[in-house]
Amino acid sequence: MKKINKKTYSGILRDGGAGSQAKKRFRNRRKKLMERVNQLIVLTGVPYGPGAETAWTYAHSPTYQEPSIMYLTGVNQTEVILLLDPGAKDSDEILFVKKKDPTKEFWDGVRFGVGDPKSVAEAKRVTGIKDVRDVDEFEKILKERVRRGKRRGVGTFWLETLMPGKKKVVKTDHNWKFKKKIESLLRKWKMPGKAVSNIMKDHFELRLPLDKFDVANTLKAQKITGEAFQETLKHFGEFKNECHVQGFIEGQMLMKSPYGLSFPGIIASGSNATVLHYMKNDDDFSRDEMVLLDFGVRWMTMHADISRTIPAAGRFNPLQKILYQIVLDAQLAVEKMARAGETIFELNECCWDTLNRGLKEKFKAIGGTYKLQYNGRPHGVSHLIGEQEHDGDPFREYLGYPMQPGWLISNEPGLYGTFKLKQNGRVYHAEIGIRLEDNLLITESGCRNLSKGIPRRIDEIEKLMNSAV
Repeated sequence: MKKINKKTYSGILRDGGAGSQAKKRFRNRRKKLMERVNQLIVLTGVPYGPGAETAWTYAHSPTYQEPSIMYLTGVNQTEVILLLDPGAKDSDEILFVKKKDPTKEFWDGVRFGVGDPKSVAEAKRVTGIKDVRDVDEFEKILKERVRRGKRRGVGTFWLETLMPGKKKVVKTDHNWKFKKKIESLLRKWKMPGKAVSNIMKDHFELRLPLDKFDVANTLKAQKITGEAFQETLKHFGEFKNECHVQGFIEGQMLMKSPYGLSFPGIIASGSNATVLHYMKNDDDFSRDEMVLLDFGVRWMTMHADISRTIPAAGRFNPLQKILYQIVLDAQLAVEKMARAGETIFELNECCWDTLNRGLKEKFKAIGGTYKLQYNGRPHGVSHLIGEQEHDGDPFREYLGYPMQPGWLISNEPGLYGTFKLKQNGRVYHAEIGIRLEDNLLITESGCRNLSKGIPRRIDEIEKLMNSAV
């Protein structure tokens, strides 16, 4: 019987499923960034793992690396720096990592580290970076590269708005602190005319369109997520509490992916579903209520981000059925419109116009009354998905940009409020939240719904909820 060596570097590598092509894939990404920016670039990974900045807390995520480093190297460990120096005659790429520390690895597992030839060789093999050095040498090497460089200063990555007159900056993360450190070093070294510039726009324009490996990984995440949802529907009659549902669906997903959840799940029953980021997930629910599920799993570094809303009874009552179909119609309208060249702003107009018209023509027109918990629209219908479950700039300036082929967006109309309807001599009156979310891959001629295998039609949901386990 073959002995399995479990002390490998697989836990800190995300090769994107590219296998033997991973090295070339990462190298091509770095080359494109260097060609586009054409200056010295330095990028930092995360300085510590999830929760480590707060004493006596514990948080875990299998994938935690700064997405820009993950996209360019696949290395999923702390205290990593990447230097890119286009046109350099010696090393145009240097990966800085910590010294190999067997004592730390005894506690936390294997890591890439200098001082260990096998470890360095493996880092070079998977990333394609031929020069791997001690992170303690970074400042010395940076000083040499800046001094000899003929191009403008140093490019790095931080999150900020690009719109004139609306300057907002994320100043709480490692990227901003690294940027300030580089500025401080340039002042210390007294290098006039050498400034720090932001490569955020160039980096996102390269990173956001998914390649074939990203799409394959996203489809794998969708498949696992969809299978977990279908199993949850089949067993739903056994659940009496939101945490029962969460435990089951997340357990189903985690059994099939070592890469973790896309985000902490939302399981919101009844009026809880009108709280957009409801996270308590511990209320009992009655069979008269609907239950909103917002859930998904990662595969490699790609995500599924799915929402479904189901009747706890296993069948929609007349009020629930009408409102659900109104939301589904809005989702289908957005899916039909989505294509390269359109903007997410335009998808928003399509979504909420369709939904509000549906309320008027298909609910109010038959005697239904309602009070919404918002004016006009409750939230955006789409966000970008990529290396992060919410990718792109955090201020959402991309909403006004023409969508590009390869972008992955969410499609998530929602309806939240108090609704009343009399049907067949019975009055239905409830506070309801309904959200449906799929993930659309933008193409030149339209879009591809990567979530199409995850049930969303009324008849599909009812059939699964009433099938024998």
